[in-house]
Amino acid sequence: MSLPTNEEVREVIRARVKDPELMMNIVDLGLIYDVDITPEKTVEITMTLTSPGCPAGPEIITNVQRETHSAFPDVEEV
Repeated sequence: MSLPTNEEVREVIRARVKDPELMMNIVDLGLIYDVDITPEKTVEITMTLTSPGCPAGPEIITNVQRETHSAFPDVEEV
């Protein structure tokens, strides 16, 4: 199986990961800055949170990692 594209990763996050306080997906909120897929099967996601002390931050990060792994089982690290 091949590795996902940048856009495929963004689409999975768009469909599956919402900010629990705003109930909007984090891609459309502009929280995902960049997605890079390395030959070593790592997906590197550059993102921010809605505020520096965002109480939902750890939950959002965990959801991004879990949903990316779930959608793309060949990815070894997120």
